[in-house]
Amino acid sequence: MLRERAGDSEKPVPVSPVSPRFLLLHTLAHVLINEWSLDGGYPAASLRERLYVGDDMAGILIYTATSDSAGSLGGIVAQGEPRRLEIALRSALQRAEWCSNDPLCMESEASGTDSLNLAACHACVLLPETSCETNNTLLDRAALIGAPDGNAVGFFSH
Repeated sequence: MLRERAGDSEKPVPVSPVSPRFLLLHTLAHVLINEWSLDGGYPAASLRERLYVGDDMAGILIYTATSDSAGSLGGIVAQGEPRRLEIALRSALQRAEWCSNDPLCMESEASGTDSLNLAACHACVLLPETSCETNNTLLDRAALIGAPDGNAVGFFSH
């Protein structure tokens, strides 16, 4: 798509930093933020993500972006304790298996800004744009959980 936009331009087309690992971690960060928003009482807009993705690394940092009562650093730190994090991850992945816009959401071939999302909508993984590093692009719920018809295998598929 970027090459089509460049057309006959003599400028080189930049190489995309997006990889399957990035797509997976980015979507996982969104479902965790949604989980903590629903279960932990944090407004999603008070949480932000930072992704660390490379050939030899994969990491997510979720942090508070406000200094008021919704942005309690201690509460976020507690969410990272191993047992609580395990429970939150399991719940977030289970919640991601269903979207009120399915089957349209899961079967979407391209959506969002510049058609950069696959299975992602406001009912399942999109966040307030202040929370997302990439403005709610480069997301795919099927990368996490797979597609119900078995055409796509997710990282956390059963």
